Amino acid sequence: MKVTPAIVLSVALLAAPAAWGHHNFAAHYRQDEMIEITGVVREFRFVNPHVRVYLEVAAHGGETETWMAEGDASVALRRSGWTEDQLKPGDRITIVGNPARSGANMLGWESVRLADGTDIGGGDGRVGERSRIIDQRLAEYRRQRDRQDTAGEP
Repeated sequence: MKVTPAIVLSVALLAAPAAWGHHNFAAHYRQDEMIEITGVVREFRFVNPHVRVYLEVAAHGGETETWMAEGDASVALRRSGWTEDQLKPGDRITIVGNPARSGANMLGWESVRLADGTDIGGGDGRVGERSRIIDQRLAEYRRQRDRQDTAGEP
């Protein structure tokens, strides 16, 4: 069978949406919003296609909620020095990331910080640079939120 450019192009065009949809965090997480949650690790899954950590987070009224934070691929985290036991059940951590579009207790993480304040990054190996950028973005989101809160006051 002769493979023509039209066949190759057709296959590529048919496969592209599925590949893009899977790897497009913006389809699942609000890229225009950033939140910070602190909780206790219940489970850490160092798997592909994306690493996940499940946290117990204090909610209003003293109860706890389970949150799932999704990170980079395990291979990307491994290149940055992460290991399968990087986070252990009982560890207290803070995660900064983009909340789920659906409103579920999920976020796509940008950065992970340990209880002692150590920023272990998000997996791309640029911990310092990434931390600085995230701190700036988080500060801007907080300013915007505070302006919205005060705009509604009499």
